[in-house]
Amino acid sequence: MTIENLRDVLREHADLLPPPNPSRDEQVRDRVRRTRVRRRIAVGAMGAAVVAAAVALAVPLLPATTQPETTTTVSGGPMPVLPEQFTSADGTGYRLVGRTAIEKTGDAKVTLKVPYTGKPLDVGGMCVGPDNTPPRVEVEGSRLRRPVSFTNCDRELRLHPLDVPEGATEVTVTFNTVTSGWGCVQEDPGGPCVTQTPAHGSWALGVYEWTPPTQPVAPEPLRNIPDRLGEWQLTETRSGLWPQDTTATFEVGGQAGRVALDKLCSGELATRLQFSFKVNGQSGGVTSACGVWTSGEFPMAMDELDLTEPTTITVELSMAGQSTNRPVRWSVGLFERS
Repeated sequence: MTIENLRDVLREHADLLPPPNPSRDEQVRDRVRRTRVRRRIAVGAMGAAVVAAAVALAVPLLPATTQPETTTTVSGGPMPVLPEQFTSADGTGYRLVGRTAIEKTGDAKVTLKVPYTGKPLDVGGMCVGPDNTPPRVEVEGSRLRRPVSFTNCDRELRLHPLDVPEGATEVTVTFNTVTSGWGCVQEDPGGPCVTQTPAHGSWALGVYEWTPPTQPVAPEPLRNIPDRLGEWQLTETRSGLWPQDTTATFEVGGQAGRVALDKLCSGELATRLQFSFKVNGQSGGVTSACGVWTSGEFPMAMDELDLTEPTTITVELSMAGQSTNRPVRWSVGLFERS
């Protein structure tokens, strides 16, 4: 091959889209969100009294579609178009089975009916324009206590697992941005409380059916949790593969004082794996997502506990939505103050 031939090949491949990795962008965002985030769990002598905030589950993103965009113009650019189908990095095929939209000047609540064949369903959304009222996803007959909600408004396709009622052959999904009222924010100490004004973007919304791989797809190996994070020293780790391994247990002596737990995961559905804690058999009331570490600094997001007696900490794992043949590799580290 001549130098000129090589240059022609390089120019040709430079115009191609990179291989799809639905999790890449969200992994970066998740790493940024998790850095310097800590939650503290206070454990009393008679049981577990937990003070913590639930961490919203991150959801994967997809690269921009190669389909042409519509000519509808809204604030932030043309209205995005959902891809009709795509294949994720682990070989899972996604197919769009229904679409709708919430435009900036249109209805704030839309309903979509889609058939259910038994294959897993995800809701997908892309958005343009400023937006502080993202759609809530409400499923008729859902068993979830609270609806799933989209978060950031951008042109990346975000996916959430859809809860399908038992025995359903058709699923009714409502995307709802209706708000009942807005509070006010005091920008300066002693200053006036300014009432917030809702800003609406334009959302392209849909439901995807995905076909599980025929065989389990092995997740990539995990990097080791660091031995030291600031004043914290790693003392033990527990690892496993979801869905075969669903719990991890740590026995901690009463002189440990404050300890902390942190998690890492790998696999296409890594950010959907959720962790909850029991302290001496009592629920900690905390559900947190897993970190994904592929580069840069360790995405620290510790759950801290104050111990006053010998303690058994049980970590329980669960998955948001289905995960057939899409396992997740996980590791939990126990840290003590050095």
